[in-house]
Amino acid sequence: MKKRIILWILVILWMGIIFTFSSFNSNDSSKQSKGIINFFIENIVEIFDKDLSEPEKIELVDTLHTPVRKLAHFTIYLVLGILVSLLLKTYNFNTKNIILLSILICFLYACSDEIHQLFISGRSGELKDILIDTSGSSVGIIIFGRKK
Repeated sequence: MKKRIILWILVILWMGIIFTFSSFNSNDSSKQSKGIINFFIENIVEIFDKDLSEPEKIELVDTLHTPVRKLAHFTIYLVLGILVSLLLKTYNFNTKNIILLSILICFLYACSDEIHQLFISGRSGELKDILIDTSGSSVGIIIFGRKK
């Protein structure tokens, strides 16, 4: 019972984190992701002892921006899928029902997330993001759904 309560809290907190990221307007969201990309570029470039000019860094950040954002969608929902499936396991559903219910819950949350973004300045709801989110959660669910 204690494990179930903790998992409920973790699922709700993780959904809150997703909601918070989705609440950033397009400029703030882009600044955040580009800042992360810049951090990694500067540290990776330093590791390989390679010098990039400022225009080269800007071009690399712009090139990586969309793939990194989509990977972030996939990853944040992968974690949600794991948490939801772990929570549903505490209800002693069979494995098939845990997987199906977890995917459904994550899919519905991804849909609500994209609808939420329709009301945020400069953001839009994207079907491809729902597919990426659901794919990420499905991977997490299937990986953890296979364990007994």
